[in-house]
Amino acid sequence: MSDAAAAALPPEIQVKTRERWVNGLIGAGHLLSHYYIYALPPLFPLLKAEFGVSYVELGLAMTAYNLLGGVLQAPVGFLVDRWGPTRVLLAGLALTAGSVMLMGFTPSYGVLLLLALIAGIGNSVFHPADYAILAGSIGPERLGRAFSLHTFLGYAGSAIAPICMLALAGWADWRAALGVSGAVGLAVMAVMAARRGVMQGEPPKPTANPANPSPPKQAGLAVVLSPAVLLFLAYFVLFAMASSGLTSFIVSVLINQHGLDLPQANAALTGHLFGLTAGILLAGVVVDRTPRHLATAAGALAFAACFLVLAANVSLGPWSAVAVLTLAGVGMGGALPARDLMVREVAPAGETGKVFGFVFVGYAIGSSASPVINGWFLDAGHPSLVFWSAAGFVLAALAVMAVARRAGAASKA
Repeated sequence: MSDAAAAALPPEIQVKTRERWVNGLIGAGHLLSHYYIYALPPLFPLLKAEFGVSYVELGLAMTAYNLLGGVLQAPVGFLVDRWGPTRVLLAGLALTAGSVMLMGFTPSYGVLLLLALIAGIGNSVFHPADYAILAGSIGPERLGRAFSLHTFLGYAGSAIAPICMLALAGWADWRAALGVSGAVGLAVMAVMAARRGVMQGEPPKPTANPANPSPPKQAGLAVVLSPAVLLFLAYFVLFAMASSGLTSFIVSVLINQHGLDLPQANAALTGHLFGLTAGILLAGVVVDRTPRHLATAAGALAFAACFLVLAANVSLGPWSAVAVLTLAGVGMGGALPARDLMVREVAPAGETGKVFGFVFVGYAIGSSASPVINGWFLDAGHPSLVFWSAAGFVLAALAVMAVARRAGAASKA
């Protein structure tokens, strides 16, 4: 639809049309950002044979990509609020997609590693820019569903990446798989650029002195170092240690503790991931119908913890393992839309990018720490402790979230 045709529609239809475009564009970008994270691992055997490198060296490329992209979200959040989220998002998607496409032409492992570093830099923009655009472009009564769809599509990108990459590599080769995947991202970026007018960031917060509209230099730093935001950072660390640690070791734990075979254990992992996505979508509807976001998240996390404790203590067969871990996933996913809205509430107007960029660093920290802990549990012969620790981290995250919500309310009183 042309801009002129859209302008002729009734105002309420214009709003819905614009919001659909925003949700579609931001969702497509977020899907691709997660897709690119998992684009290389399915190709590791092919890359190892091509370049004569070890799996440790290939893993280094993923570490560089993930850690760099995670840590840089904090400073990128400041750029989002200063330069505008749409501009930063377009630059980041171009950098990531372009790097992935060029990986298909790389002549050596060294060039592949360099491109992975550049792609990681580009991948750092999505959370701070996406949340700033959604907060500025979607009506408050529909923001929960928008956050839910955004998170869901990210998980969907992670899920389809191995399937798509292997299918493309089987159709042609690994170079074509990377080249085509990167080209798709550049095409999405081109559509975003053409429709960038619909993606609006938040207006800056009003200043007490209109004659001097520039905020103090420490205003942004003071926001991210406020007690509420620091507590939400801790929440992200704890939740990531539960979620990422669990998904990394569910298969190994079910084999070692419950005697399942590999296909059965992978079925339970698949159920858990589908449960996560179902919980996200379900909670997206709930949070737009009730302002009690802490109660919603608390109920979801407590629900998840119960099933994780059950998995640690009860002997599970193939079907019961799928059921228990799927329900645990529903609970963990169900907390995410309410979490995002609570983080949004503690972010002052015009500061959303830096707040979301800062707290999402916690996810990178937790995701990096949990595999070491859970690996030690398995090596020590205590696989049930993986489920126990996940339940403990979930409950600790819930406690920190409650304190963070109280701290945010106190700062606005």
